Amino acid sequence: MLLATSDGRLPFAHAIDRLHGRCSAIRVQLPFSIKGDASPMAEQFAVTQIPGADTGEIPPSPVDRDEKTAIIYPLVDPLWDIDTLPLTYTNSRWSAFFYRADEKALRRVLPDCLELEDDIVEFWYVDHNHTMLGPYGEMGVTVAASYKGADGNKTYAGYYPYMYLTQDAAIDAGRVLGFPKKEAFIRVLEHGGNPDDGYGTYDGKNYQFDYFSFLMIRNGYVMHSTTGKYDDADLSAKPAFYGNTDYGRMNMKVITAPDISQSEWQLVHLPSQVTKELATGMGRPDTEGSHRFQVKPESIRTASPASFNWFMQATPYDNLGHELPPKEMIGLMTFSFDLIIPAGEVLWTETYTRDATWAGAAKPYRFGLRHRFPKPIGLGA
Repeated sequence: MLLATSDGRLPFAHAIDRLHGRCSAIRVQLPFSIKGDASPMAEQFAVTQIPGADTGEIPPSPVDRDEKTAIIYPLVDPLWDIDTLPLTYTNSRWSAFFYRADEKALRRVLPDCLELEDDIVEFWYVDHNHTMLGPYGEMGVTVAASYKGADGNKTYAGYYPYMYLTQDAAIDAGRVLGFPKKEAFIRVLEHGGNPDDGYGTYDGKNYQFDYFSFLMIRNGYVMHSTTGKYDDADLSAKPAFYGNTDYGRMNMKVITAPDISQSEWQLVHLPSQVTKELATGMGRPDTEGSHRFQVKPESIRTASPASFNWFMQATPYDNLGHELPPKEMIGLMTFSFDLIIPAGEVLWTETYTRDATWAGAAKPYRFGLRHRFPKPIGLGA
């Protein structure tokens, strides 16, 4: 029930009036009256923030702007194509579970053009707050792999077979670069510990939150959940690409014709180091040669397998829990970082055609988008 003050206004309205242009309030008359001395109609406030509204300088849509003032997506739908690289991320929080998986299972999720380099999986969550795409949560899997070119040289990278996000603009932008992003509900929580003044220990860079919780749900099914407490244990192993500048990142981008008669598969590579061209383009020549993923060492926390409870399952819509279950859990590492995502380069490409008798087995994965997954528990084999 909405309660009004003696002048018939909602108490929230008084707070809104004091914001002095920081928010705009839209008043909508409600089709009911309020008893007592209040006015016959109350006001309901829908509050929104519009960049430039307080100065009268509403920016035009992206297609009408020059490249220096373009933003990734407009103030309203529809979602525009990404038109700005590199993307920058500041003080994001990464939480990565390390575990060994069956090598046969790992090769199954890799495209045919890649070779497996390591049996340690990085099963990670990330909380992005300060990005060029807005804030969002993310979860993914990274596997160490390599591509051997026609000249015999190898390109090493962490390959992403699975990624899930909470925000549409980041999903769309990521797919341009080949990231296999899908939407999901993701919840990351760190809390407790000392000191904590009520504003969060991130502000003081003490990073002393002791407890953690991770949750991902898609289409009503819990895919993964873990709760526990940091014990700052030494982890016995880590993925091959951790701290190794020889490893960039790789994705498989798919471009399908509207009539699905053919699909072009592109292996996209993102180098790990900031190139001279990228450093110059950002106006930061001092960053040339540095890693584009900058970890903040003072923020690192770890947890041994004995200090957390792990749950993971396959669902009728997502087979991750069945494809890559842990064989040996190594532990959790959490840290804060800054990141630059540059333009990608295509290392390998192949076009697959489909005739009228095509049965839905797309290469190189040999399965398409159709649900060929285990039945839910309780429905039998």
